[in-house]
Amino acid sequence: MKRLFAILTVIAVCLPVRAQHFDPEHRHAIEISSGIPPLHGFMLGGGSRMRWNGIRETTHLRSCINLGYTYAISEKWDFNFVVDAVSQFYTQEKFRSIDLVNPDGSVAEGRDYDWKSDPISVDHSSRWWVSFNFDFRWKWYRTDAVRLYTAFGLGYLPSQIPILPYIAPVGINFGANHFYGVAELNFSPAASIILLGAGYRF
Repeated sequence: MKRLFAILTVIAVCLPVRAQHFDPEHRHAIEISSGIPPLHGFMLGGGSRMRWNGIRETTHLRSCINLGYTYAISEKWDFNFVVDAVSQFYTQEKFRSIDLVNPDGSVAEGRDYDWKSDPISVDHSSRWWVSFNFDFRWKWYRTDAVRLYTAFGLGYLPSQIPILPYIAPVGINFGANHFYGVAELNFSPAASIILLGAGYRF
């Protein structure tokens, strides 16, 4: 994290301080991005080797993909709307139940499962969570090729946790033409810590 702040500081100091002209003819942009999956993807999904009712679940991959629309309100402010999809790919193995036995050899109450045997069934599946995020970007440093900004807003997650904050303390938007890159230090339903992507303004 310190390294990221150092890089952004060097960019801000070394680039020529030449304000990017606000172009009302190109206020719109589409962005696609990804990053470290957000926390709710870990909290709501079953954990690796999670066990319950004779089922052992192992997570193989968690990922996120974001599709965003940005509208340039003014030279310093953008409005951003992001739809995020978080996925979890996992395997569930079901094991046969066995009786619990007391020290005297009698059958005890309750059930256990033979975790060391081969599973009686194996299921490969996935879970998906979709969120809708609204935020404002304050562009506090601008040149013809680079914009540094801070973003804040809210995210709506229909399942389980309804409202979550969308916070990007530092973001960078680089590119002087229609195509540009995006990188953020991000804490939101869209990503955790790092978000990277690309956009097209029109």
